Amino acid sequence: MMVSNIYEQAGTRTAAAEHERIANNRSGHHTSSSRLKLPESKTVLWIGAVVLVVLFALGYFFLMPVAEVATVQRGTAISAVYGTVRIEAAFVVRVRAQNDGLIQLAESFSAGRGAIGKGVQRGELLATIADEETSRQLKQARTDLQAAIDRAALPVPSTELLKAAEDNLQRLEKVVSSGNVPAVEYQKSKSEVNRLRGAVETERIERDRNLKSLEEAAKKLEAEMKNAEVRSPIDGILTNVQTIDGELVANGNELFTVSSRKTYVRGEVNEEDVGEVKPGMKAKVQLYAYRTRNFTGRVTSVQPAADPTTQRYTVVLEMENPPDNLMVGMTGEMNIITGVHENALLVPTRALLVDQALVVNGGIVQRRTVNVGFRTLDFSEALSGLADGDHIIVSDQDKFHSGQPVRQRMINAPPPPKAP
Repeated sequence: MMVSNIYEQAGTRTAAAEHERIANNRSGHHTSSSRLKLPESKTVLWIGAVVLVVLFALGYFFLMPVAEVATVQRGTAISAVYGTVRIEAAFVVRVRAQNDGLIQLAESFSAGRGAIGKGVQRGELLATIADEETSRQLKQARTDLQAAIDRAALPVPSTELLKAAEDNLQRLEKVVSSGNVPAVEYQKSKSEVNRLRGAVETERIERDRNLKSLEEAAKKLEAEMKNAEVRSPIDGILTNVQTIDGELVANGNELFTVSSRKTYVRGEVNEEDVGEVKPGMKAKVQLYAYRTRNFTGRVTSVQPAADPTTQRYTVVLEMENPPDNLMVGMTGEMNIITGVHENALLVPTRALLVDQALVVNGGIVQRRTVNVGFRTLDFSEALSGLADGDHIIVSDQDKFHSGQPVRQRMINAPPPPKAP
């Protein structure tokens, strides 16, 4: 019994120990598996986090507003008076009708306004104002005048009678002394000769008076017909046609405009700037027809009176080396140079809002107050508030504010001006 109990107890302990070992083994297997999988999960989590951060950063970067910036640099600062320019003809003549009638354009100008731009010579026929009555009268006057001239080449009607009377008088003078011819007959013959001589002189005077009258009438009619011929008063270019073929025109009507080929540059400046402009100053001129070229001009005069409508003053310029095909009516802009500062700090003028500017420093927008010196359309002189190399925003300044992070896009600013 005791031995049996001992074996039973021993078996029980052995069985319990075996169960405990199996349980421990199972527990140990799961623990080892968990220890192997946990590091792999952490790596995936870290990679995912990094990817999210990168994506967020990229999204933030690309969604960040872009500011167009230019670099503040040193160069020549120029003080200039801005103005507009227009190419004008040196002489403009308006051709008017000198009589009434129907106008007929000359063949060269029968295209009417299509003939604008054609060259004309002084005295060239532009049109004729038809006047049939005057033309008929002139034709008749010339006929009458020629007939009178032909008659003037012949002796006056009483010449033959005078010659016969003079011959008779000479015959009587030879025989009157013999007493065969009564003295009264001789005196009668002598009186007849004197009368005929007076008649011949009277007829000659009347003939000359009539001839002169016909000449004057013909000249008057020729002058009227000459007025009917509309001719160019100068050498130049036809710049306007204000009539059409066959139109009824009246004396004084403006028909054509002829401009000289010689031109000049007419500039206009504001009233507040004209006091700085003096004859002899140089000017930079840009014409819209020649966008890629800059021209140099010189102020020749400043007209003393302003335009009553615009209150702007006219400045006359003389352009150096103008293009060959410079044409009347071309327009553009000018800058009259009134002062120069060398080695100045230059900023694009369009980057300034009066005296305020936006600078990008380390990707952050900063507002600066700029003390501006000389100013032109392209560049302004910064006396303070900016430094050489600063990146200044040049467009859409209203979209940015101080402290805002931005991306920069550098633009190519025009080259700094050179001393004139």
